[in-house]
Amino acid sequence: MPEGFPYGMKFLPEDWQKGDRSDGPGSAAIRLPQGFLLGAPNVILPYGRMPSDDYYGAQVQMGDPFLNAPLQDSCGGTVYFEATKEDYLKALVRLMGLRAVSKEYVAFAISSTNPVEDRYLDQIKILTHLALTEIFRIDDELIPEEQPFTIEESILGFVAAQNHKWNEPNRTFSSRLSGSAGGDDDWAKEALAFGLHVENSYWGAYRIWSRPWLVTK
Repeated sequence: MPEGFPYGMKFLPEDWQKGDRSDGPGSAAIRLPQGFLLGAPNVILPYGRMPSDDYYGAQVQMGDPFLNAPLQDSCGGTVYFEATKEDYLKALVRLMGLRAVSKEYVAFAISSTNPVEDRYLDQIKILTHLALTEIFRIDDELIPEEQPFTIEESILGFVAAQNHKWNEPNRTFSSRLSGSAGGDDDWAKEALAFGLHVENSYWGAYRIWSRPWLVTK
């Protein structure tokens, strides 16, 4: 088990089911769009017009917070936060619309070799079984059995494990984070924070990551 990740959680290698694709489901580089990722349904109506592909297709992620909201779902988005009480994290997971109690997902553990450029330390990429079958077209028999933890439990476990990995006891600023965001240990020092992102609300694709942020004088 790599350091900083929940003990007992099952992780797949990053190249799992890559096949002939340039990137597999576990690739850190893949950014899934929002939406159903389907064509318009082939229906015949006695009156009216055919539905638009826009209702059922892909919605590319954008920088504008208004345009980036998922059109086919009420919840989603990205939140940056510091480690906090478990009850607050549980509320965050539910508010963002994650499938909190599901164990039917796969996970990929990814660590950055250049956190200054990548802007993260470690991350877990979570894909539900539905996302694997409907987005990546992976056969059911190739998908591993369910996880020992729910999605909510895995996110809480990751935050706790990252705190243990990066934060030194009784120290406001940990030397383990020194330089990870370009700080100079004087005017700017690194502290630990996190990000939670819903890549696809409907099918269930999520990321949780740790990140350094700069505390300046």
